[in-house]
Amino acid sequence: MSTNNTFKLDDFEINRIGFGAMRTTTGAGIWGDTPNKENAIKVIRAAIENGVNFIDTADSYGPYTSELLVQEAIRPFKDEVMVATKGGAVKYKPGAIMANGHPYYLRTALEGSLNRLQRDVIDLYFLHRVDPNIPIEESVGALAEFQKEGKIKHIGISNVTVEQFERAQTVAKIDAVQNAFNYNDRRYEHVVNKTTRENIAFIAHTPVARNNWNETALAKARQKKISVNQLSLAWLLQFAPNVISIPGTSSLAHLQENLASGTIDFQINTY
Repeated sequence: MSTNNTFKLDDFEINRIGFGAMRTTTGAGIWGDTPNKENAIKVIRAAIENGVNFIDTADSYGPYTSELLVQEAIRPFKDEVMVATKGGAVKYKPGAIMANGHPYYLRTALEGSLNRLQRDVIDLYFLHRVDPNIPIEESVGALAEFQKEGKIKHIGISNVTVEQFERAQTVAKIDAVQNAFNYNDRRYEHVVNKTTRENIAFIAHTPVARNNWNETALAKARQKKISVNQLSLAWLLQFAPNVISIPGTSSLAHLQENLASGTIDFQINTY
């Protein structure tokens, strides 16, 4: 990947095409073990060997199976990779999740993630969901306390509005925000714009857009034999310099296609 496609978080330079481990490391409904653990490990290691140095997971993926598999996969590359994980969402059956942002629960979640990832400190720890029953200031305040204890290096928040983001900033330094964002889904564009203005990492989950591309972009993509996946990821790279996408895949061929998105050299119309 081009060095132009990086974002610096303190002293760590993140390649802006990362790896989202959710579907690769779990079964159907983001529940249970992946049906092919050996392949999942192979794909994650291939991603790292090809320049990916940011891997995103969560305790709710599986639950727990994703963090365990990520830990095993990155073991040979432990110091070369930034691992982001999340707490504050409870996976209670296939396809179903609920928020729990209580500080006591977040401490339990964090300790579990430290154990599964076999780390003394989490590089980047997200509040996975805002709990409607707990003020975000209390949830993020707990993460700030864990940071003071040396268990979290960077604090992130996920699935938030601008208003929630601003409230979180009153109790902690927010280093990253993770929301859905792609060419089709721009519900959180105001959040992206805020992070760009403040030079805060924006992690775009669900980064691939399959519909509603303008014809000019599609024509250029066809001419250059670029897939819609590649077009989507290239668009995110061009949207703002702080946007990091986290596509996931269980296919080595698809992985290589995703990574090649960083070399696409034509300007894609934003709207």
